[in-house]
Amino acid sequence: MELHRRILDALETMARRRAPDPPPTDCYWDLGIATPDVRRLAARFAKDYAALSQAKQLGLTAHLLDHGSDEAAHLGIFLLGKTIDRFDRSVLRALGQMVESFRGWSVTDAFCIEVLQSILRRDPDATIRTLEEWSTSSSRWKRRASVVVYARKIGASGEFTEQGLAACERLIWDTDDLVRKGVGWALKDLMKGEKAPVLRFVEELRRRGVSSTITLYAIRDFVGEERRRILSIRP
Repeated sequence: MELHRRILDALETMARRRAPDPPPTDCYWDLGIATPDVRRLAARFAKDYAALSQAKQLGLTAHLLDHGSDEAAHLGIFLLGKTIDRFDRSVLRALGQMVESFRGWSVTDAFCIEVLQSILRRDPDATIRTLEEWSTSSSRWKRRASVVVYARKIGASGEFTEQGLAACERLIWDTDDLVRKGVGWALKDLMKGEKAPVLRFVEELRRRGVSSTITLYAIRDFVGEERRRILSIRP
């Protein structure tokens, strides 16, 4: 695909590092390009990307994810985020397959913020059903995405507190550290939208003996007596 080649050429021109030899297959490598520069590239190619059919847009993002570099993967997500409002719920299956190709938490989180939150706002019922399925997946990135989608603006809005808490509940005993941190992050941001019910939930997690990775992340913005009180809660 011509656009695919042009994008990779632009990345290679900006790269300050080259792919390791042999390149890893279980994680992304770093080209040394700052995230604001990657976003500028996304803006540069956004019009050409939007001119593609939806199938080709998904295909191009998949190609960029397969490149292996963190920057190419983020660029693919940023581009998709610019057109995701034009997709309907049928895209959720393709997005699920896409997540299974992820190789790191940063790309997973960018996907949640740039792509998945838009789908959640426009079609909450179908998206929440999909997220429930992801929470039981063998893919750590699907499980992380199923809660991180409730972070940032979604959490702070207060619109999805009940659904966010249910998503966190499904994963409080997950053994993967990156999934646990995702749960903690979601709780921290959900508290910005509706503090009282989320704080009660975090306190109950302390009583239940849930991993401190989750609860410490959830209260990382707390200081002083309130923080000491929560930390004093024991199983």
